[in-house]
Amino acid sequence: MKQRKINLMYLLLIAVFVLSSCAKSSKNAKFIPADAAVVSIDVKQMFEKSKVGDNEEAKKKLLETMEGNAKSQEAKDLIKKIVEDPAKAGVDLREPIYIFGNSEGKVGVIGTILDKDDFAQLLNALAKDGGFEGVKEKDDIQYCADGNKYTIAFDDATFYGSESTIDDIIAKFKSDDTQNTMAENEDFAKLTAAQGYIKALIPMAIAEGQVADIKKNLPEGAELKDLSIIMNLTSDKGVAKLGVECLAKSDAWKKSIDESNQMCGKISGDYVKYIEKGAFAIFANFDGKKLFEMMDKKDIFKDLGVDAQKELAKKVLESIDGDLAIGVGEFKGGMPNVAAYIKTKDQSVVDLAKENGLNPEKGLDFGFKDGATYVAVGETSAFTEAKETYQDVKGHRFYIACDIDLISSLAGSVNRTASQGAKAVGEHVSSAEMFDTSDTSIELVLNMKDKEKDPLEYFMQMFLKQIM
Repeated sequence: MKQRKINLMYLLLIAVFVLSSCAKSSKNAKFIPADAAVVSIDVKQMFEKSKVGDNEEAKKKLLETMEGNAKSQEAKDLIKKIVEDPAKAGVDLREPIYIFGNSEGKVGVIGTILDKDDFAQLLNALAKDGGFEGVKEKDDIQYCADGNKYTIAFDDATFYGSESTIDDIIAKFKSDDTQNTMAENEDFAKLTAAQGYIKALIPMAIAEGQVADIKKNLPEGAELKDLSIIMNLTSDKGVAKLGVECLAKSDAWKKSIDESNQMCGKISGDYVKYIEKGAFAIFANFDGKKLFEMMDKKDIFKDLGVDAQKELAKKVLESIDGDLAIGVGEFKGGMPNVAAYIKTKDQSVVDLAKENGLNPEKGLDFGFKDGATYVAVGETSAFTEAKETYQDVKGHRFYIACDIDLISSLAGSVNRTASQGAKAVGEHVSSAEMFDTSDTSIELVLNMKDKEKDPLEYFMQMFLKQIM
């Protein structure tokens, strides 16, 4: 299929997206292999939040763009029908769209049919416009192939696109067997229950063979087939959130997660009050002895080429037992204020630093006090309470925060490209946070500058500018 015709189909689907509403649940899980990575797209939720459907000017320009990409009059007439009534595309985009792929790189797409005659008309118009054969029928399944080994087949309820042969596709339509499909996959059920508008399920078995040393670094007795990742994107006025959850299905993985949680305790918050809210901050809690044992067991020192320094690392890490807090303040042209505190059993870290040539009298406020090894650089001395600090840190295992505008100033002093990237993000995003939400989940939060607008409005406006 020529690239111009691919763009036309793409634009037609966008037109239906813009004007669709009323979501329902999907019944197409039996078409998706149980070992596939899956992305679920909730079109209704995306376009309600983006408000594109309310933008008559955008719809008008979209229509003009699609007509400009159409060659045949039949395609142009169909475009007008779809803009007037999206149901005429025959696709029920009120249902989730599932895109999936396997370790071999083969990709499929599953969706719901609203009216198969209208859908056939859509494919026939695109086929005529693209110069390939229109809809055929075999064993009561209609299908259309674009000449590049990609086939879209459909019945009264479902359309299914893949690089499989038409006979293999028909077999999927005819079969009631749901074994080894997402229809019987608990992780997929969890995915569909999540509230995000873009969600992904990634069985880690898909990485088998992709990374040469991956098995070497797995926990003892653990296999990739017993681990999956769910990602979930949501947004609301002034904020966007990406949640990531680890789903462990074997005792070996559960044991490994439990050991990691024991190594990284919950933040007590002892040093939060000393960290000024600024460009960047990180808070965590460590059991240094367990951290060293894990690194030694996995030969991390050897792999990093620092095996000779292992004993020194052991002395440092085994003295750590509690909260870590690091803050980087505002950049004003010189060195920003930097403060770091870590709970240690004694002053061995300080002693080791001095033994290795660190001079605390040259620009550093460095030492051991009240059970903490500390260092402060800049105008503020250690253990000075901040005028404004971070909230909701206590109780997490880690918490990272950054101010995008201040980060772009810092980046500008180091790398121009990094500064430009940060400034581009900073046009709409004021700050970012990342923290754990459970023993197996983390969340990335983007706080927007406009607290009254859903972030999807920005992203969709930028997207439409690219295609029109």
